[in-house]
Amino acid sequence: YRIIDYKRNKFGIPAIIKSIEYDPNRSSFISLLFYKDGEKRYILSIDGLEIGKQIISDKYTIPELGNAMYIMNIPLGTIISCVELLPGKGAILARSAGAYVQLIAKSEKFSTIKLPSGETRMVSSNCMATIGSIANSDQKLEIDGKAGRKRWLGKRPRTRG
Repeated sequence: YRIIDYKRNKFGIPAIIKSIEYDPNRSSFISLLFYKDGEKRYILSIDGLEIGKQIISDKYTIPELGNAMYIMNIPLGTIISCVELLPGKGAILARSAGAYVQLIAKSEKFSTIKLPSGETRMVSSNCMATIGSIANSDQKLEIDGKAGRKRWLGKRPRTRG
């Protein structure tokens, strides 16, 4: 089992993406980060990130693909993912393959985001979010091919009649 860094709380230390890997425990790919201080962590891979790209997590940083920052510092209309609901608790929203939310309004204390379902939700402006959508958005187009493949995933047959 690979432990994913949902908190992205290594502020101000740049990291380089060393690999993008398949993870059997989730629908999205994961990226291995090498931080400048020598630490290694896995994060959920963002669509458009490539091996060798440098990303950073900070309160105030450039809103580029893969960077994690406070919602209060993200421009309106930006596509974001891995959104916290409570500051410091780790990402809860938009974590599966192809998922994203859009920042539609913000104030000093609260920001409004639009979820994939169309629901709008208010979260604290001090919560962290990652710029960009989660990778592997084509995962939903994959065809099972046979009933047994669903059985491997623990899905029982549904008889209609």
